[in-house]
Amino acid sequence: MNIHQFADSGNLLGVREELDRGVPVDSRDGRDRTALAYAARSSRANEEMLSLLISAGADVNAPVENWERFALDEAACSGSFAKVNCLLNAGADVNRLARSDYTALIHTVYALQQDATLVPMVDLLVKRGAVIDCQSDYGESPLSVASRSTRFDLVKYLLSAGADPSPLGWTPLMQATALGSCDDVAWALSDPKHIDEADRCSRTALHLAVLIGDVEKAALLHDQGASLNQGDRSGETALMMAANNGRREMTQWLIERGADIEALEEVGNTALIFASRSGQTECVQLLLQAGADRTRRNSYGDTAKSLAASEPIIRLLTKAGEDLSDITTEMKRKLIGLPPTGSIVASEAEYRAGRRRRFGRMSPEVMSVPFWEAMIRAGVGAYAARRQFGDEKHLHEPVWCFNRYGTSFTELPDGRFVEIGGEHEDWYDADFCIYNDVVIHDGAGGIQILGYPQDVLPPTDFHTATLVDKAIYIIGGLGYQGSRKFGTTPIFQLDCRTWKIKAVESRGDNPGWIHKHMAWFDGSQGIVISEGTISQKVDGEEQLTENKERFVLQLAEMSWSRR
Repeated sequence: MNIHQFADSGNLLGVREELDRGVPVDSRDGRDRTALAYAARSSRANEEMLSLLISAGADVNAPVENWERFALDEAACSGSFAKVNCLLNAGADVNRLARSDYTALIHTVYALQQDATLVPMVDLLVKRGAVIDCQSDYGESPLSVASRSTRFDLVKYLLSAGADPSPLGWTPLMQATALGSCDDVAWALSDPKHIDEADRCSRTALHLAVLIGDVEKAALLHDQGASLNQGDRSGETALMMAANNGRREMTQWLIERGADIEALEEVGNTALIFASRSGQTECVQLLLQAGADRTRRNSYGDTAKSLAASEPIIRLLTKAGEDLSDITTEMKRKLIGLPPTGSIVASEAEYRAGRRRRFGRMSPEVMSVPFWEAMIRAGVGAYAARRQFGDEKHLHEPVWCFNRYGTSFTELPDGRFVEIGGEHEDWYDADFCIYNDVVIHDGAGGIQILGYPQDVLPPTDFHTATLVDKAIYIIGGLGYQGSRKFGTTPIFQLDCRTWKIKAVESRGDNPGWIHKHMAWFDGSQGIVISEGTISQKVDGEEQLTENKERFVLQLAEMSWSRR
């Protein structure tokens, strides 16, 4: 270890030994950081470490990381009052400018914006001489950053300490809403003609009431004509703000007052997507009960399901009719009882014996392959296996892998999960492979792999798998080029008692060769298909078209129709 590592780890003896052997106290490592900067930020080093370095001659005002910050910035951003006082007592300049004219005060407001120590730390810096109305080259001031991050407690402190209020762009009504009482709001509403005027962050007074969670103030504003659906600079509405911040009561109130639950901000997110992504379970539940469209996708193709931050939210969405296929890999592994990733626990002999994909010889064949099971448990790519077992040169065949795209994921009533097929890597990669296996997870880390002949289940990816009674219906898919039968929709039935798979014939107006679609059982013996991409052959060339219709497969007659 060197002096920087010793300082970062809080090892006083190590630092003393480095200094005794002549290491310069202000020497810099590859990140252009000094030992003092490391000690100032590290939770493992205390003020005694700072005192040691300072007594050895450390420059308390030395810039680090190419003038990005100073030791004082680091100490303040770490939330350590003792270290801040230690550095200031040693001569640190509280107003020294880093790159782009950032000060310790601005850095601190950014770093601690979610922390309870923010206001006390700012108070300490201000009392030690920090200029309140400092401004970066980008026009950011402590007040504007505090307002944008909705730290209105800090806004109130800074204003009371004499900060120039102009960076807020607040009207008296906005200030009364964010910082005052309901009586203050009522007084400011004596002239409501500018009620929907926006501040520097394009937020109205109603937005501010929502952000602080004050339903009474919001009601006062709405009763005087405040718009429920006006967006801020990114198009985020009051309902989106409430849902994103877990304001359950406010979310309920906005829904009851008629806020648009399907409004979109600039990248197509809805209130439901915001709530799901930020892990606000109660708000997700309220929005679903109000009829929010759980299938809506944003501009990046994500849904509330694919962005869900927790298992309870996933459960709410699946109860509302969603399947589990689009959830994140991390969430899938959590549900099946496996860690996010791990190491490949297999011998070289097991790797050599199991590294290649092979198909089952019957429907089904239990595939007891230790390397395959190790890959599922590890959750890593094929190249990681090649590297671990020194097989990086033999690229003529893909290495078996379970780190896949386009795999369906279905939960059974008994708590087991079924994953089918999927692909690893893109077509040009040496390890590209589309699989046709079925993997059954017991939910506690237990795994069973089933193989099938190609003529029973062709390699499939980006299909859907819908559970109806005791069977999973595998519908659509992309597959290998050359295997696609344009104008038809492949359907297979997986019996969840015997695990046999059979192809199913259908008739009627089918979607064609569809993939990346959505499917759900509508409760009346029909599977609904929506969205997705359809592969067609036009003038001898394959073309992809977006599916804009809904199709229903009536299971009793295995007949397709459009809805």
